[in-house]
Amino acid sequence: MVWLRNVIRNDLAGVDKYRYGKPVSELQRELGLERVVRLSSNENPWPLPGSVLNAIQTSLENLNRYPDPQSHRLRKLLAQKWGVSTGEVIIGAGTEGILHSLFHSIIEFGDEIVCPVPTYPLYRVAAVASGARFIEVPACEGGTWEIGNIIRACTERTKAVILSNPCNPLGTIMERERMLNLAHELDSRQVLLIVDEAYAEYVEDPGYLSGIDLFRDIGRIVITRTFSKIYGLASLRVGYAIAPKTVVEAYDKLHPVFEVSRVGQYAAHAALLETDFIRNIRLKTVSERTRLVRSLSETGIRTEPTRTNFILLKHRQSDEIYERLLHEGVIVRKASDLGLKGYLRVTVGLPEENEFFVSSLKKVLVQLG
Repeated sequence: MVWLRNVIRNDLAGVDKYRYGKPVSELQRELGLERVVRLSSNENPWPLPGSVLNAIQTSLENLNRYPDPQSHRLRKLLAQKWGVSTGEVIIGAGTEGILHSLFHSIIEFGDEIVCPVPTYPLYRVAAVASGARFIEVPACEGGTWEIGNIIRACTERTKAVILSNPCNPLGTIMERERMLNLAHELDSRQVLLIVDEAYAEYVEDPGYLSGIDLFRDIGRIVITRTFSKIYGLASLRVGYAIAPKTVVEAYDKLHPVFEVSRVGQYAAHAALLETDFIRNIRLKTVSERTRLVRSLSETGIRTEPTRTNFILLKHRQSDEIYERLLHEGVIVRKASDLGLKGYLRVTVGLPEENEFFVSSLKKVLVQLG
């Protein structure tokens, strides 16, 4: 019926639907492949520790009851870990879920969200969903941003600046002094800084300023993190934020009730205690990343420096390589979907997955001549 078109918001015409990485089962069904390796979603490929699996098993009791709506146990542990109060901790359904509710709690219709790009596409979706204008600040040569450009993009209607640090999809970080300068300048202008640190646990660079330290210094910023990456709980959709109490109180009025499952709460609590496991995952990821970069270099493929669990490959036929890799049973990410033409984003997988990817890539490059 034609009238249904009038029900839909007009401003959604300019919003692209999020392009998901192709699921393994779908590719197997389409191409009849027995083996498929997915290196497209930046997941932790290593098995979970026994303590987390046991916590998941325990959580399966009383599934007929609603979970704790405040995620009190997990919230308390996070507050202890970071030296903040429980009133400064948000628990939500991953970074995406948190940002949707966060934007709804701070945005008046017509306000602006400023964002350095390229970046995680769902920032735009969350901003538009809240009624905000999404203002992009393009990266300069070298994949970084001038602080002055970000500041100049802010107007009297700017409520917040959001950025990912480390950056998805670039893999770069904003250095300590530049982050401090940006945070203090925005604070002086009464603009909220939101820093998404989904990949922070992979960073070993001493020049990296953790947003938690920034929060302790300034207080009037928001830091989001997730259990979907290094902690290995992508399916359970658990994330958290450290934020000023005023923001947390507003958030608590609007977020979906019971949004984090009992299973997710138990698993995240157990994972947070596994410090040795996280340290080992970081070391194994960095080691595999180094090996993978070396193998790609020997193949003649250029890669960009990264501080994360993914690598950017540059090739003028990147989209064609992506399609041909699918037929070899390898799923990577078209960076053109993320605002980066001429690149592929590849997650660092298990050793055997990385080897399969490199051998498949060599085969595809031969096919392309």
